[in-house]
Parts: sequence; C-alpha cells; structure tokens
Amino acid sequence: MKERIAFVIGAAALVLACGSMARANVLDPKADKTDVKLRADIGKQVAKYTFCLGKAATKCEKDGTLSTTECHLDTGVVDYEMTPGKATQKFHDAITKCDQKLNLTKKGTDYVGIGCPGDCDSVAPGIQECADIPAFQATVTSNTLSTAPKMSLQTLAGTIDFVCSLVLMGTTPSDQSRKDCVGTNAAVLTKYAQGLFKCQGKCESDFKGKSGGGGLSNGDECKAGAMDADMNFVACDSAALAKAGTGTPNLATGQVLAAVRTAINNATLGFYDRFDPTGTPASSPCGNCGNNVREGAEACDGTDAGICTMGCKSDCTCN
Repeated sequence: MKERIAFVIGAAALVLACGSMARANVLDPKADKTDVKLRADIGKQVAKYTFCLGKAATKCEKDGTLSTTECHLDTGVVDYEMTPGKATQKFHDAITKCDQKLNLTKKGTDYVGIGCPGDCDSVAPGIQECADIPAFQATVTSNTLSTAPKMSLQTLAGTIDFVCSLVLMGTTPSDQSRKDCVGTNAAVLTKYAQGLFKCQGKCESDFKGKSGGGGLSNGDECKAGAMDADMNFVACDSAALAKAGTGTPNLATGQVLAAVRTAINNATLGFYDRFDPTGTPASSPCGNCGNNVREGAEACDGTDAGICTMGCKSDCTCN
C-alpha cells in the first residue's frame, strides 16, 4: 500500500505536463472531432498506465520490510530480494505488461493537432516538441529520463514517509506504525487522485457544460481548488475526496493533498490547455524553444521577444 500515491503524482506532474503555465489550443468538437477523441484517449491511457505502474509497485512493496521505497520502477531492483528471484521476476513482468498496453496512436496520429504534449529534449532549455506521438510515448515509458514516471514516481511516497516520521516522532522506517501511516495515506490519496483524474478528464472534454465545460475555453473551470472552477466540476472533485476516505490529520488533508492537486492540475491543464501567442490555436499550437522564433507555448524565443518587454529567458519565458 505504501507506494501507490507516488506513481499517480509522478506521472501526472511529469509525463503529461507540457511545461507552460499559459494556456490555449481549444479544439472545436465539430471541426476537430478526431483530435478531440485522440486527445481524450491519450489522457485516459496515460492515467491508466500510471495506475498500472502503481499497482505493480504496490504488489511488490507488500513483501517489503520498510516504509521507504524498496521496489524501483526505473531499474526493476527489489531491495529486499538480495539475489533476484521470484519477487523480482514478477515485478519485471508487471512493468513490462504496463508498457505493452500503452498505445497512444490507437485513436490517431495527429501530434500537432492535440497540442504537442511533452518535452522530447529535457536537456535543452524550454519545451522541445516531439517528432510525433510515438516519440512522445517513448518519453512516457523511458527508464532513464529524469522526468519520466519510472525515474520520478517515488518522490511523493518519500514525502509521505517524511511527514509520517514527523507525526510519529522517534519511529524508524522498519516500525509497523510508520509503515501503516504511509500505507493508509498512500491509499487515501491514490483513490482521490484516481477520482480527480476522472473529474478533470470529463471536465476538459466537456463541450456542453454538463461536467464543467472545460472544452470550450482555457480557463480554470477544471482546476481543483480554483476560485472560478465550475460548480459541476467542484461537486465531482468534492465527491472524489469524500469517497477516498480519511487519512492521518494534517497529511492527507493538508500539505500532501495540496501537492496532489497541484500535480494533477498541472498535468491536465498542460495537456488540454496550451498557449499560442502567435494567433489562433490552429496557426501554431506547438514550438521549439531556442530557435529564435516565438511559437506555440512560448512567450518569447531568443531574439524574438514577443510580448516580453524586458528580454527573454533561455526557457522562452519573459525576464
């Protein structure tokens, strides 16, 4: 139970996020029908992939002895099995199964049409669009990219363990009370994250105003905790939180809950709402930072200052 939440948040924040706080790229449900379906399907698939990895790690961690991470998705190493054996093989098989299920081109191949999500060059400053959807998928399943789920998914689990160590002063990672604390809160937050993912997916794909109406604009209608969030979405979010259960006071209902919301907000907003300062969303929804041409998600780009009056940073945002 103890590791489940890490896989939800890591993928949410780092796999889907497009890297820009500005927003645009609204799709027309009639004119862009195929892209609307493709974008929604990719969002669902990546969410399922995230939870698939979480399930694989959760099963592996059940036989562990510590409240800290013992089953590593990036390397496949199982700390409590010094000589790789049955547990390690099951863990590897589960990860492979998750990878094989992911097929982001199942509903189409128009990468530009869905707003060019992801960053295919994490070394270069700013966001570098991928060549196509398969290239984007490779960043999702990567074992080496620092922003890929298998490399970053354990961050929040470590945060939960740290907070549990503060709640249960004097305990060690091997103490049962500490393991129970991490497991309880991970389960609660994971269940909430699953519900929030569904609420935001429905909201962002809604063009009729029944689930939040996020498909019609680039506002905060589908943003958890936002003052101007749509009431239909707020109701869905509240129901998901209530259904998730109760965690340790000041943990599942405090700073970690805020981290969950922030991560998933960034993921869904980055995926569904991209900025296009060059004109209409159709003109250039994508861009490569560093080519001195302001495109897609860029406020500026080198010598092309765009809307920036104080110059441009290397990540294509204003000074």
